[in-house]
Amino acid sequence: MYREYLQRFNENVSQNSSSGELSATVKLTQGIAKNDQNSKVETRVEVLQTNKNDANPSITKPISNQQRNSNDPSKENNQVEEIKIPVTRGQLTQDVLIRGTKLDSLTDFKVTISLTMAGKTRKRNHELSLKALGGDLTLHYPSTSKIVRIFTSSTFTDTKFERNAWMEKAYPRLKQYCRSRGYEFQVVDMRWGVRDEATDDHRGTELCLRELQLCQKLSTGPNFVSLLSHKYGYTSLPREIDIEEYEAIYNGTESEEDKGLLQKWYRRDDNSIPPMYVLQTISKLLPDYLAHDQEKKKSAKSQWWSESEALQKTLTETSQRVLGEQEAMKYVISITHLEVLKGILECKDPENQCLWFKRTIKDIENVEPSWQLSRFMECLGPEEKWQNTRKLLKHLKQNMENVLPMNNVHEYTIPWSEKGIDPSLPDHYLYLQEMNDNFEQLMISKIDQAIVKRELDDDEDPLFEECLQHLEFCKRKCQAFGREDELQKIKNYVQGASKYPYVVHASSGAGKTTIMAMAASQAKSWLTDSASIVIKFIGTTSESTDIIPFLQNLTQQMKRVKGEYAYKAEGDIKHISSEFHASLQGVKPGKMVVLFIDALDQFSVSNGARELFWLPRTLPDNVKLVVSTLEESKYGCFLKLKNIIKEDTNFLHVKPFTEGDVQQILNGWLQTDRRTLTHDQHQVLISAFNECPLALFLKLSYDKASTWMSYYTGDHILLQKTVRASINELFRRLEVLHGQVLTSKAFGYLTSARTGLSEAELEDILSCDDDVLNDVYMYWTPPIRRLPPLILVRLKASLEDKHYIVERNVDGVMVMYWYHRQFSEAAYDRYCHLQDRHTTHTGLADFFSGTWAQGNRKPYIDQHGNEHAADRQVAEQPFLTGDRYNTRKLNNLAFHRVMSGDLPKTKKECLCNFQFLIHRLKGTSVRQLLDDFEIAHEFFPNDKAISQIGHSLRLSESALLYDASLLVSQMLGRLPCNEDTKDFLQQCRESGIMYLNSNRCVLTQTGGQLEYALHGDDEDVMFLDMTQDGTKIVTGATSNIVKLWDVKKGKLIRSIEDLDKSVTNVNFVNKDNNILVRTTNKLLCLTTLGDILFNVSYENFSLYVIGGKGKSTLCIYKERHLQFFDLCQGDQTHSTTIQDGMLTDPRGYVNDYKVCYLMNLNYGTDALMALVDYNTKRFMLVDLNSKTTTQFCRVFDGDEEGDGMDIDAIAITKDNTHVIVSSALINDLILFDTKTLEKVRVIQGQRGDYSEKFQLSLDGEYLYFPSKENVVLYNLNTWERSAILRHSHDVYCVSSMDMKTFATICGDSGLWIWNATNTMVKGPVDGFIGTTVSYMTKLPNSYYVVTLVSHGKDFYIQVHDVIKKIKVRQAKIYNDHENGSGLRPRIIGLVTESTILMPTNSRKLKNVSLETMKPMIIYQGRTPKYPKVAILANNQEIATTTRGGSHIKIQCSVTGRTKCVIRTPDSISGKVETLNSGTHGSLLVVGHENSQHTHAIDVINRQTRYVISISSELGFPQISFELEISPDDTFVLFTDRKRPRGYRPGNTTKFISVVYDVDSRTAIDLFDRYQDVEDFVLKGKSDCSIFEAKILNDRQIVTSHDDGSLRVWDSKTGELVKRLLGHYTSTELFSAPGNPYFLSNAVMDREETFRIWSTDTFQCVTSFRHDTYQPKVLCLDGNRGFVTCESKPGRVIHWTLKGNPSHCTREEIHQTLFTGQVLNLATHLIEETDFEDDKDDQDDDEEIVSDEDDTDMDLVDEPETIKTGV
Repeated sequence: MYREYLQRFNENVSQNSSSGELSATVKLTQGIAKNDQNSKVETRVEVLQTNKNDANPSITKPISNQQRNSNDPSKENNQVEEIKIPVTRGQLTQDVLIRGTKLDSLTDFKVTISLTMAGKTRKRNHELSLKALGGDLTLHYPSTSKIVRIFTSSTFTDTKFERNAWMEKAYPRLKQYCRSRGYEFQVVDMRWGVRDEATDDHRGTELCLRELQLCQKLSTGPNFVSLLSHKYGYTSLPREIDIEEYEAIYNGTESEEDKGLLQKWYRRDDNSIPPMYVLQTISKLLPDYLAHDQEKKKSAKSQWWSESEALQKTLTETSQRVLGEQEAMKYVISITHLEVLKGILECKDPENQCLWFKRTIKDIENVEPSWQLSRFMECLGPEEKWQNTRKLLKHLKQNMENVLPMNNVHEYTIPWSEKGIDPSLPDHYLYLQEMNDNFEQLMISKIDQAIVKRELDDDEDPLFEECLQHLEFCKRKCQAFGREDELQKIKNYVQGASKYPYVVHASSGAGKTTIMAMAASQAKSWLTDSASIVIKFIGTTSESTDIIPFLQNLTQQMKRVKGEYAYKAEGDIKHISSEFHASLQGVKPGKMVVLFIDALDQFSVSNGARELFWLPRTLPDNVKLVVSTLEESKYGCFLKLKNIIKEDTNFLHVKPFTEGDVQQILNGWLQTDRRTLTHDQHQVLISAFNECPLALFLKLSYDKASTWMSYYTGDHILLQKTVRASINELFRRLEVLHGQVLTSKAFGYLTSARTGLSEAELEDILSCDDDVLNDVYMYWTPPIRRLPPLILVRLKASLEDKHYIVERNVDGVMVMYWYHRQFSEAAYDRYCHLQDRHTTHTGLADFFSGTWAQGNRKPYIDQHGNEHAADRQVAEQPFLTGDRYNTRKLNNLAFHRVMSGDLPKTKKECLCNFQFLIHRLKGTSVRQLLDDFEIAHEFFPNDKAISQIGHSLRLSESALLYDASLLVSQMLGRLPCNEDTKDFLQQCRESGIMYLNSNRCVLTQTGGQLEYALHGDDEDVMFLDMTQDGTKIVTGATSNIVKLWDVKKGKLIRSIEDLDKSVTNVNFVNKDNNILVRTTNKLLCLTTLGDILFNVSYENFSLYVIGGKGKSTLCIYKERHLQFFDLCQGDQTHSTTIQDGMLTDPRGYVNDYKVCYLMNLNYGTDALMALVDYNTKRFMLVDLNSKTTTQFCRVFDGDEEGDGMDIDAIAITKDNTHVIVSSALINDLILFDTKTLEKVRVIQGQRGDYSEKFQLSLDGEYLYFPSKENVVLYNLNTWERSAILRHSHDVYCVSSMDMKTFATICGDSGLWIWNATNTMVKGPVDGFIGTTVSYMTKLPNSYYVVTLVSHGKDFYIQVHDVIKKIKVRQAKIYNDHENGSGLRPRIIGLVTESTILMPTNSRKLKNVSLETMKPMIIYQGRTPKYPKVAILANNQEIATTTRGGSHIKIQCSVTGRTKCVIRTPDSISGKVETLNSGTHGSLLVVGHENSQHTHAIDVINRQTRYVISISSELGFPQISFELEISPDDTFVLFTDRKRPRGYRPGNTTKFISVVYDVDSRTAIDLFDRYQDVEDFVLKGKSDCSIFEAKILNDRQIVTSHDDGSLRVWDSKTGELVKRLLGHYTSTELFSAPGNPYFLSNAVMDREETFRIWSTDTFQCVTSFRHDTYQPKVLCLDGNRGFVTCESKPGRVIHWTLKGNPSHCTREEIHQTLFTGQVLNLATHLIEETDFEDDKDDQDDDEEIVSDEDDTDMDLVDEPETIKTGV
């Protein structure tokens, strides 16, 4: 066993791996250990060496035994293998070690190690990851954002041209490069576009440093770029000064004027702890600073600069004198100096994160001082001052050179010009170009290195990244105080014994999320250190909004915290939900897991998430679950939880804060913010909260109050009275601070975006909004027409400071959005007015479409009315960058185009654009694309193109879910070509995507009666009902699933699961307010939300009927007894017993199917019920008003079931005057009077119908029922019959209220919704050739096909021209004779181009001419009843069984004479069971009944070559009936069930193919052991059984498997060449000599798809998926085309490849073989002379007739199978 070796290997690695990755060389040795008594196989594993620097893992080739054992003869049988493996500590998980006990070979061990190498069994063992997954909130976690964010530091006036060059050229290309690597590129440039408003509050320096820190935190790779040259930069005034420093400076200031300035601009704030002196906003003391009057503004600015320079001088000089030089530096250094200090000098990794582009202007120090020179270096003002700044600059540069490596400093030297930098000068132009190129190349290099390093360091783990986002949100929300009572109750639950979930509920804004965050942060302290806390805040990430990815992540996280291998659960929502429930099991004693799931109401409504079907009702040991939700009924979650959880103690209502809570919370917040409030301010805050005691209001009010200075009084300390008013006041303040236009536009875009916007996206969008730019640039013209970054940074900071916006990962991008629903609602009402929506959504759509990217200049009109156009430098928006889909574009473009009301662009860019549709499907999902069309249809209901394409997509939903590349074939196969669709169809054809083109219609057409084809995930959907208003449908599946559907939208409303083992009927009851579900032993009455109101138990074999007003009365009956129940309450109202008959069989029924059949033999109205007796000959009525029953009314004679006709359908007319009954044998409608029970009328029915499940329309005007493939209607006024809504399968169930909208269920278990008022379009029934097709083959001329079809009891041979789509020959077959064998006609194959070989009922083989349809050659002798025949390759001979079936005879196909009889060897007994030949024709392989041997015949030498032992040579326990011979007759391929050699897991047998070499007589198993062991190791089970095998050529074999995969094998070595993925079920295989493709056809589990594969590359070229399952034969030719032949109805369909010239079907000249008109002939296969003995017949094998042979089994209908010709 290998467990100990795996354990030893893992321990050795762990001991040698302190951290990181190493490689280990492992020697595996398996051999024979000998001792005196016996020998046994032993295996040893040893770690030979470890090497931490080996980065090239490999598995070395096995070392030969001779090499390894040359010095040790005793080990000559040993197998020795060395494997070099890269691993880290703990990669081999415990479950893998346990499974190691079941592995029993070196191969299995190598597979397990290889899985470890591939990372498939790796458990992320990084300590940080484990702590994060376990909910540890005490650690600092790294950013998971994929962002390259650089901070550009410059002194603005001297670097304008450099920064402009980067913005115009480098930045767009860097954005594109980063996007191709899956990263977002952002630039923070705080130096240009700074408006006066941005300097008013003196926060510029703080914002710069904040953004710099953010770049360092988030950026992958470089984050700081300096352009420092000769200018030192501006030194800003400090916004706050510590009280002690201020007073020291003030007291040390000698000038009274300077002291006056200090007193004027700095004011003491005692609300700060400690107290601070605060610099007043400029506009507060100089109101004209922000005035619109330019003269006043200019005067105010002049005064400010004069006073600020005086202040700066005072602070600088005095601080150096009284504080000392070191302490005074904060008042001296420039903003640029501070940026370099933080960005480079204090950086931990400057080599990889910092760059300096150093420009030197020659002899600039010698230039005469001037205003122009002052823009490039300090030279004006007091010389002492600018000389001092030059010294500081020189020292700063020296420090930068000391820290930065040489490669990170790029120096440029240029001459001075009178303009400083002048791009019109050649030297300066070349400098700017070189500097730009160097910057771009260096950035790409640094970014690439960083990404590679991150990928190597970070074993990318989406689950870890998702988890971190929830932890970060929790940290932000748990910074609160108070709520001790609520936390104590949650603590009691967590520590208690409750087995049920715990619910925290409240109204919006009450603070439930904060309570959940605080509880989650404290939960570990309530339990042991080993406890794991799983934290989820729904809606904070895109992965937590939809239930499917949410449960997938939650399941993985649960498994990981338990230490298990965690693969991503796939499948439908039911399976994923069950996987989640399973993941809760198995938590070890002493290790608690507590799940906190906040905001159930935030789930999207898709997949019924808010129905909470996925939520466990009871919890396993050591697991606790705390959830929260809003109480509003519109979300449905709270009501659902009340129904699920009956314990009131498990509900916590978040009550308003108490006075003590408020005081505690405020004190905590103030202490954290190092603030306090005056007494009056505190009272104002408390009074406001008392008016609106909500947590959100308290937070908003506190945020406002925390900005109050201690000297604020009166109107300066007013608060609002409601949450909405507080938010609106916040918005108003921001509009004043940042500008009304900017704020309203930014918030309008942010609120209108579906999932939020990233900072870069919002900046780009605002940069294209000329209303914003004209407002920003009111008084100056920018160098580049973009929004200055600082403006958006300031606005964003105003929101982030108070956490009013949150960041979350959406589509791989960190986007920002409102943190609370009330913010988004307020913003929508304020900024998304109806008149603004067009502009807002157009701006968003233009961005996501890339309208103004790639240098496209956007026109604008400036503030003076002049027209211009400018490149806005916005990000490009390709559909695909590299292999990454632009999901931001795909998820947003169509929505915003539709919302903008721009129909032409909606169609051109999105919904009628093939490239958009195909990328939307591949990059997102078909459901999201259908949502786009649904929204578009609401806005543009009359657009035919959108309507038709949308309808086609709805019909194609299941196909596109299967494979998005099917879009071309699905659209071409469904859409009509008209003025509305022709352009789109042409896009499909020219898309370059390969597709299959059929010569007949095979898909349901758009514009017809079928509206929706809703193929759910459930098998055996058998029952449905519709509400009386026709808006909803309920379906039931025997797999215990009930689903509620929206008829108009064709969407699932909710899924109700886990009701019982089986659901056997569903009905709407109680005026459609409830659903009655029949299960195995009870009737469940549910609400439409899925809650069980009550249940009614019933005895086995009981039946029931529903009636009464609003379907409110239930009658359960069995034998003679009837019980009545009120469906409103579930109470029994009365019961009765009948005397003269039985309603159900007292003996019971054989199976539940019979019960389901009888369940339809009753009917209920508001006043009557009709019940059929158990013999189905009579019926009785129940009067619901009087509670009485009538006598039985006999309809048909006979007392026993099955004797004569039976009642198969029954109904009562709307007016309760007549009962309508019918029998499926005759389908007449028989009417009885309900009062007299006398027959009053018989309406003759259609004999081809099948009467069952009668229903009446809501108005009582129509009777309708399912009948085979149709729905049959009778007009009860005219008794006119019609058959509508033809299906591809028998209709099981139908429902309609208005005879316009119908819902049906048929054999494919799909729900079909129809609009009967639409015109019936040409559907998939054209080209009918017969009811059933049993044989098809193509002629050598590939344009002709031969079929054998049946229609009724008649059989026909047909020849079809597949190009012209016509029958060129047809003949009815006569094959019966009184002495015949009673076999159905069949075709064996082609003998010549126009001749087929057929057996006859006279036991003769005959060649039949396809030209004349007459027998031409009659073969000598007779055959067994079931002859085995092989047409040999040269078509000159055939091989068949002798008359007794024991031997083989060779016959001439030209003369029919027997050439020889090859007798079966004496060692083999039994009749010939199989007879196979290859295309070469020199080899026959014969199998016999009940024999362990088969034998090979040498056809050329007419003798048996040898006998093959089935068991010893092939390893099969019995004869294989599946075999094929290679084209060159060198090997035989056998397939049957056997146990793979050396196989241990499960010790089971599997279907295996064995390649048997004809010459060497050696056998090779084709068994994918690697995949089998991988599945076993990872999943605990495996199944690689072969479903079918096909020889492609002399060297290659392809097999299909039960796991859906195809595998290609080397026939000579048995090695696996390639695994082909695509199918998920078993497939049939088809190939043909000369055809460069082979086909796989999925025939199980409703996959209904065939795929075309290249025989050269083994890539899937294309595929095709049908609407419903159709039995098919696929027949290939050498012309890259193929034919399918469908059954029921039988049709011949020719397929060709289109879309790519290199793969398309070759066009060849159509050589006509059959001329003239179709010959409708009679083919008589039997003549009287057939029964005469042939003279000179060499066949002396006498037939032994058994009783079994005498049974005319073939006269009975055979299963519908279609066979392909050889």
